[in-house]
Amino acid sequence: MGRILGLYRHRALIVSFVKRDLLARYKGSAVGLFWSVIHPLIMLALYTFVFSTILKVRVGISEGTEQFAIYLFCGLLPWNAFAEGLNRSTGVILENSNLIKRAIFPSEILPVYPVIAGIVNELIGFAILLAALLLVGHPLAPVMLLLPAILLLQFVMTTGLAWIIAGATVFIRDLGQMLGVVLTLWVFLTPIFYPPSAVPRQMRALLAVNPMYALVEAYRSLILKGQLPSWEGVTFLASIAAVVFLVGYQVFTRMQPAFADVL
Repeated sequence: MGRILGLYRHRALIVSFVKRDLLARYKGSAVGLFWSVIHPLIMLALYTFVFSTILKVRVGISEGTEQFAIYLFCGLLPWNAFAEGLNRSTGVILENSNLIKRAIFPSEILPVYPVIAGIVNELIGFAILLAALLLVGHPLAPVMLLLPAILLLQFVMTTGLAWIIAGATVFIRDLGQMLGVVLTLWVFLTPIFYPPSAVPRQMRALLAVNPMYALVEAYRSLILKGQLPSWEGVTFLASIAAVVFLVGYQVFTRMQPAFADVL
């Protein structure tokens, strides 16, 4: 709890970093932040054209929708936010080395702001997804009001991993390249591009230990199926998120005093 309160005390500084980050991405472009809306719109249109029109891929109604593009988009949104937060955490300490050398600067907030920036883009994507669901006549269930709880678990887990990765990258500069390989393997081991029913029975034990599977399925249950996600899956996700958050903070603070010497 003390770790979360510490982040809350520095909330104004974190918000400032998030705003600066989002504005810097589109600085000098003609439409600015509107690109954060255009990009997911283009991706959804592309998925619809490729998978629904050309390949005519379908998923069973048991998955909440027969539109594979919507099914895929719903799974990719949390994954992209998760991967973006981790990928960008690899360089966040190195990029802000001038701040790290200031004794009073709370360096633990640096891996947090890329995580939040990724979630902001995810929320924009979810708004587009909900509009698409209404367009195709898909009902929006009251259980969707629980989405903030799942989003909080995602933030807690991603932040914990981001702390570990950000701190370790200061000492292991190749970690960014290794992380890219790990995330590539991870995304294909998570039922995002295919339904869980497509996983061979002898490999389904892997799903039980994959927190991103629990996260993606929780979103799909609430948004597409209009029902509560698996209690076992949410409990597992919450447990992993809490452990990773606490361990990540401890690891980061242990490495923190040595940052200035290495940088």
